[in-house]
Amino acid sequence: MDPFLQTITTFPTVPLTVVLGVVVGYWIFALVTGAAFHGGGDIDAVAGGVKAAGDATTGAIKGASEAVAGAIKGTAEAVGGHADADVGDVDGDHDLADSGVLSGLGLGKVPVTITGSAATLLAWTVCALTTLSLKPSNLVFQSLVLLGSLVAGLLATAVVLRPLGKALDASKPARRRDSLGQICTITSGKVDGKFGTAHVEDGAAGLNVHVVCAKANTLKKGDRAILVDFDSAKDTYEIEPVDWLMPQEIEALNDPARAAQIISGRVRRK
Repeated sequence: MDPFLQTITTFPTVPLTVVLGVVVGYWIFALVTGAAFHGGGDIDAVAGGVKAAGDATTGAIKGASEAVAGAIKGTAEAVGGHADADVGDVDGDHDLADSGVLSGLGLGKVPVTITGSAATLLAWTVCALTTLSLKPSNLVFQSLVLLGSLVAGLLATAVVLRPLGKALDASKPARRRDSLGQICTITSGKVDGKFGTAHVEDGAAGLNVHVVCAKANTLKKGDRAILVDFDSAKDTYEIEPVDWLMPQEIEALNDPARAAQIISGRVRRK
């Protein structure tokens, strides 16, 4: 038999080969059913197919987990002569997500299907290459190769997908109204009741926003103004020149609570 085929169909690589096969099948199925859905296919059939694929994936992962747990137990028995029940406890109550490992690696916001798929592929690759190179011949060595491959795959997944996790982090979604009360700098030549642009500092690159001022003003590029209201329908801020604020109001802008009172008062008087 070809050495590569023998490697991926025998322990320690075979559990990962099974899971990888299910993962590949899942994504192919998702692509096919997605095309069928857009083409006007039966929604119930698609939903049932997706559920079946999900159940199959879950079953395969559970089976692989049990195989890994068995390998760990065998390794512990071979090395220490015993294995506590805690070592082989690999159930839904003690998964990586619940233990905070994924969050600690920056993967907490990445969809589980993407994380699991990437981790499976990388772990399978590491395990297959390591087995081909080292040719482990006993259960202890094979189990260590499998466990090491799982850890390496997870760490590599964290490196590859961490930027995606940051991009998908919606734990503190940015809301336009969060900027109310802040000072902006005008970037357009003028600001009237229909048009104007400004820049708002946010501690990073800043935000370029559309602004209007219904009252007559002399605002021009480089002037400062305060954001007093936001029109979500037009995605536009209502502003007022800082010069229109009284000295005590300008000082109050340093206190978010007092700034909110000033804004609400200004909105009521419009």
